[in-house]
Order: sequence, then C-alpha cells, then structure tokens
Amino acid sequence: MKSIRKKALIASIIEFFVFSFVGFSLVLMLFHAGILAFPVIAFMWTFWGFNVLTFFIGIKIKLRYRLSFAVLNFLVISLLIAFLINSAESTKNNTVQIVSIAVSIVVALLYLLVSILFVKYYWKPAKNEVLRLFGKNPPETTLDDCKTKYPLLLVHGTGFRDRKLFNYWGLIPEILKEHGAAIFYSKHDAWANIEDAANQIVIALKEALEKTGSEKVNVIAHSKGGIDVRYAIAKLGVSDKIASLTMISSPNHGLKTMDSLYSIFGKGFFKFCAFFVNIWFRILGDKKPDFFKTSQQFRASFMENFNKEIIDSPAIMYQSFAGKMKNSFSDIFMWLLNLIISFSDGANDGLVSVDSAKWGKFRGTIEGRGIFGISHPHEVDGYRTNPRLKESESLPSGSKTIRDFYINLVRELKDTGF
Repeated sequence: MKSIRKKALIASIIEFFVFSFVGFSLVLMLFHAGILAFPVIAFMWTFWGFNVLTFFIGIKIKLRYRLSFAVLNFLVISLLIAFLINSAESTKNNTVQIVSIAVSIVVALLYLLVSILFVKYYWKPAKNEVLRLFGKNPPETTLDDCKTKYPLLLVHGTGFRDRKLFNYWGLIPEILKEHGAAIFYSKHDAWANIEDAANQIVIALKEALEKTGSEKVNVIAHSKGGIDVRYAIAKLGVSDKIASLTMISSPNHGLKTMDSLYSIFGKGFFKFCAFFVNIWFRILGDKKPDFFKTSQQFRASFMENFNKEIIDSPAIMYQSFAGKMKNSFSDIFMWLLNLIISFSDGANDGLVSVDSAKWGKFRGTIEGRGIFGISHPHEVDGYRTNPRLKESESLPSGSKTIRDFYINLVRELKDTGF
C-alpha cells in the first residue's frame, strides 16, 4: 500500500505541473476564446484528481472510472460553455437550447450512474484502508496463523493510553487480528505508578478471560508495562492466569540516568513537574496519575530493590527484547534523550538501555536496517512507518519489518502451545 501511495504522489505532482502548463498554454493560444480550453483542462485534471484520491485512500482507481469521469467532465464543461454562448446571442437559438438540455439530462444520468457504480465498487476497500490507517477497524479475518491458544493482552508503556484513534501499537493489532489473533488492551493510566497500574491491568486481564472463556492470556508488554505486569504476577495473584510474558524494552534494571537526574535536580523539581503533569493527564482520563512516584520507579537504585522482592513465577514463560538507536538520525524526537542516556547506561532506544531491558530469556536486540536504528516509539509502530529491521537469528524468523516481528512473535507463541 505504501508503494501505491508513493506512486500516486509522484504522479499527482508531475500531472499538476504538466496539466497546469498545458491548460495555461491553451488559454493563451486561444486568446479571447480561451474559455474553449476549459473542457480539455477538465478532462486532464480529472486524472490528477484521481491520483490525489489514490494517495489519500491507498486504493488504485481503475482506468475505466478515470476515463468515464474525464469524458463526463469534458461534456459538462462543454455544455456550460454552450449555454453561456447561446444565452449571450441577441437572437437565441431554440434548437441549440433543446439539444443542450437533452444532452445535459443524459450526461447527468450517466454521471449519477457512474458515481453509484464507483462508490459501490470502492466504498468498502477505501473505508477499510482509511480506518486501518487510523487503527480503528480491522478487515475480516482471513488467516489463522496467529490464532493462539490464549488471547493476547497488549500492555502499553508510560505517558500513553489505549485509544481507538491513533492506537499506541500503530497498525500492529489490526494486522494481528487479520492473522487470527484475539487482541485485548490493558487500559491502564498513562502515568500510574507500578502498583496502581498493575491493579488496573488485572481488571483488564480478567475482562479478557471472561469474554473469551480462556484460562490464561499471553501478555506482550512495552516499556514500563512489563514492570507493571511483573508486579501483578508476584503480588496480585494472577500468576495462574498468564501463560507468557514478552517484554519489549522494559526497564527491568532501571536507568542510572534517572538516579543522576534526581541527584542533580533534587526531588523538589520532580514534584513541581508532577503538579502540572498530573493535572493534565487527569483531564485526559487518568484516574490516578502519579508522575513523581512513577519517575522515581525508573531509577536503577529502585529497580535493584524491586527485583529482589518481585520474584518470577516458574509457571510463566518470560522473554525480553531490547531496541537500539544507531545514531541520532534514528528518531529526530528521541536523539537528545538517546545521547544523554548513552553516557550513563550505554546503547539505548532513546528511553531504555539494552542492558536494562534484559530479563528472563533475552532474545536479542531489535535493530534497524541500514544506517537507521529502532527507537522506543518505532518498537510499537508508533509512527505508522513500519520500519525495516536488521534480520537476526535471535529474533523471530522472517522479521523484516516491525510488523513482521509481531506476526512472527505471535506465531512462535502459537507453535509453542501458548
């Protein structure tokens, strides 16, 4: 779909300049009768309009519709000019009027017919593509290679909420649904501390079990979401309700950078920030926003004690992945954080270091192909760009893009019996 939009964009840019130049030249050549160039311009610009439409809806329009509307537009403008010329004459030609009206009725009926056929043919695929672009509505399931024994619970990270529009996970959930996966969301607060977030996640987990009748869920957690789930398993009695926990760039060992920032700025600065952050996120829907405590829980010193107290369940499969930015060009929004964190914590994705992400069975690092790396948002298709990945034996087989990564990850869970 991306290549279709790219071709449509290039074609629309070229046609815009070519058709504008041709149209302007026709007007100049015809001088005082320049109005006669309008039917030709309408014919040409119909093709430009369809390329613009193709760019927005991601669907290639068949040539028969392009030609049909182009010819009809040519006739409509021609008829308008005929009416204008005839009405300007001192002695009106009744025959011209009658013929023009008759042709106008026929053209109008043809225009209506072609429009109905066009909408009927393209409405559903165009609607699905536009909705998919915003992550709202999946096409009907046609595959079952991701139909796992247990449903998937997606657990987001800090600073975001689960929303239908501009989904935290990009187009990943809809693509997994196309492949037969049953998807549920954690629905916890954007800035809840670990304890509060874990309690909210447990509620969503039980709802998923109730709706599906399943005994367990497979959890895929990004960023702090992995820490929240680990706490829920150890402290909230859901170890028998989770089959597997896959963590992607979860700060399991915290960040030394956060300890340094607390030493430099002091708690007062973070409390000051918390006042404004909590108000804003309460407006956005958080029930218990707690920026101050949550930011403290990112510290390496906090996670060291956390890991001693929060013990993994032997009945659950724990696995983890890390992301890594190769350079500041990987993500223009994360380059500064990537640089700062690299001094204290080493290689990172702009928020979480590779070393901090390691937990359970560490599967490896998700890296971008070429000169670009994978940033924290890229790991969940946050920018809807589906970044290409550097293939590695440690990653699920066939993971050429981030969306492929999730498809193959879920296939692995299915093949393992989860």
